[in-house]
Parts: sequence; structure tokens; C-alpha cells
Amino acid sequence: MNSLKNMFRPTKPISKNVSFKPDELISNSQKLMLELGIIRQSANGLYHLLPLAQRSLDKLIFIINKNMMDIGAQKISMPVLIHSNLWKKTGRLNKNIEDLYLVNDRKSKEFLLSPTHEEVVTDLFSSDPKTYKQLPLMLYQVGTKFRDEIRPKLGIIRSKEFLMKDLYSFDRDQTSATFTYNKVCQAYEKIFKHIGVKFIRVEGASGMMGGNQSHEFHYPAEVGDDTLLQCKKCGFGMNKEMSPESVQCPKCSSTDIEFTKAIEVGHTFHLGTFYSSALSATYSDTDGTMKPPYMCSYGLGVSRIIGASVECLSTQDVIQWPRSISPFTICIIPAKEGSIEENASLNNVHSLYNHFTEIFGDDIIVDDRTHMTIGKRLIEAKKLGFPFVVVMGKKMNETPSLYELYEANTNKSEHYELSNLINYLKQQCLDKI
Repeated sequence: MNSLKNMFRPTKPISKNVSFKPDELISNSQKLMLELGIIRQSANGLYHLLPLAQRSLDKLIFIINKNMMDIGAQKISMPVLIHSNLWKKTGRLNKNIEDLYLVNDRKSKEFLLSPTHEEVVTDLFSSDPKTYKQLPLMLYQVGTKFRDEIRPKLGIIRSKEFLMKDLYSFDRDQTSATFTYNKVCQAYEKIFKHIGVKFIRVEGASGMMGGNQSHEFHYPAEVGDDTLLQCKKCGFGMNKEMSPESVQCPKCSSTDIEFTKAIEVGHTFHLGTFYSSALSATYSDTDGTMKPPYMCSYGLGVSRIIGASVECLSTQDVIQWPRSISPFTICIIPAKEGSIEENASLNNVHSLYNHFTEIFGDDIIVDDRTHMTIGKRLIEAKKLGFPFVVVMGKKMNETPSLYELYEANTNKSEHYELSNLINYLKQQCLDKI
């Protein structure tokens, strides 16, 4: 049984090793996740993900893995510590070097903590002969990345160390690469729709990645670093950095443009043969000639999606999770010890938990801190954003016993007999499938 009493949640969420500058922007999600013991700051720009955050992260990775499997992408793990020679071959070590963590080993060989893996995966591709029959090939990983942010902020939304899902595709030519690119972008849209937070897809700048086309996925939020331009006539959207002076839609010439602040949570790039040519990666085509494959890369800010989702949905005092990545779907609050309903609660809590596991699996937690009043535990359950809270209160002594159900998305409570409660929650579960 998942127990809130035994869960590791530091009562002093601000570490003694952390200091905030007076002008540092602290987002609502950062404040809530720190105060409620969901994350803990280790140093500026570095965070521990505590049990509740880790459960949310695991759910998100499950959604990602499912959608990647559906399109035939294969999951791997690549080293984070990368020999700098690979980046020298593509020329990227001469650009944006201030964002990189460069280290030397005991033999004075230079390495970097890779913020992205285009060079590494291309080198992996080139290590074994390939033919056109093995393409397209899609390889992805979910792993730790590092970026020496000049000003980390907003908690896990913009940090120095973060979790990212990065996918790389290899195709025979431009046409097949475009087909793969569109297929992955559609899978990304499915992922964001499954998560359940409003998102916007726009054209973006390729930046240090290179290539000739890119798209970005954003969550609209006032604290976001990006400004999106969206045409209200034709629907075209792009990042403002692509055309900082433009007040006219490049597609339909309309001047009816909407500006939206947003947090970037995903980015896709059409890379062409830049990396494969630079690193001598080739495949054997139908006529036996060796050609460089056309590449695309696709990123999702996994830990950033967690923080950005909380940022977009929450109020000042209460976390609101998308139900798909809420740490737990149901929180059960048994009666306070010594109360008149304690016996009825004790006699039913285990069977209630077992009923719920048949519907929601291991997605239930019991707030078994029964030395606290139901009221105090309910307030905290609301703050933590559990979608459903079942309270075993005074009406447990009625015949039949009545359970109070609080729903976060409506902020309302109703009382149910056990059978009706189970049927209602079953329906709620089915509605989210």
C-alpha cells in the first residue's frame, strides 16, 4: 500500500546551499513544487526529483515510449560524456562553447557533457555497414543532458541538468526523410494531446543544430522565454526570433497577428546530410553506391514538460496536474485516530484500496497520517493536486456507509455509497483512455 506517511518529502524544501538573487524570477510551479516537497534544489540550476515528481516523470516516459514504439523507433542509451573530437569534426565546438561543460581526463583528453547527441548517434550509425533496406532507422533515448545556462530559472523548467528525450532518424533521401519527419511530428502531437495541456506548434529557428527546417512545440505561459506569432486568419505560427521585425504573416500577408508568451517543450529539426557527411556516415543504395543518409532530430524536454505542465494549470496555492501524469490518481484519507468513525474506516480502508487497484493499478496513495485531522489532510491533498480524493469521514457510520469524493477538476465534493463510488470512478477512468 502506497503510504503518504512514509513518503520522503523534506519539510524544509529550500536547501542551505541555495541562495536566490533579489531579481531572480521564481515561477509559480517552482514555488509550489519546492514548498510541497515535490522537488528539492541542490544548487542553483540543479534539482532533486523527489518521489512524487519521479512518479510523474515515470508516467510521462511511459507515454513517450508507447508512442515511439507505435512508429517503430528503437530505444537505446548513449554516453553523456563525449570525446570532443566528434564535435570538432562538425564544427559545433567552435559555436556556443559557453553553453558547454568541457572536462579533461587524467590523460588530458578533452570531453564534453553532451547537451545533444547528433554527433554521437551519427558516429554510432557509421560504425556498422548499412544498406538502403535498413532505412529508415529511428533511434531514441531518454537521458540526462547538461547545459551551462547563464541564468537558470523557473525551477526544472530551465536548469543546468535536465532530462530529455532525443530521437534521430536516418533516411535514404529528402523525400523519405520528410515522410519520417512528419510521422514523428504526428507522434509528438499525440503525446502532447495525451498529456492534456494546451500546446502550440510553430515554425522555429534551427540554431546550433543546423538544417533547413524546424518546428517547435510550446505551452502558452506568461513566464515563457519565447514569443510566438500566430496568424489569426490562416493559422500559421512561428517563433518571433525567426522574424523579429515582422508584423505580417509570411503565408497570407495578414497583419492580424496574435503574440503569445510560451515555454518551449519540444523541437524537431530537418538536418539533411550535414552530420552524416561531416562524420563519413554512409549507406549502400540500390545501385551499390555509398551515400550519406538524410537525418532529422527530435527533442522533448521531459523534465521541463513536468514543470511547465504544473506552471500552466496550477493556481497560486494549489497544484493542478494533467491527470495523465499526476503522481497518483486517487488519495484515500482514512478517519482520524480516536474519532467516532475510526473503526468503520479501519474496517474498510484495505478493501477500498483493493477495489481501486482493480481500476487504477498502483495509482493510489493512502494519507495514513491519522494523527492529523481529516481537514488538514484534505487541504494538503488539494494542494498536491491529486485528481480524486476519497475521504472516510463522519458519514462512514451511516447505513450504508457514505464516502466523500473530492474532484480536483471541478473543486466539488459528493457523497457516494461504495458501489456507486466504484462505478463512477470506473467511468472516469474509461473517459481518459
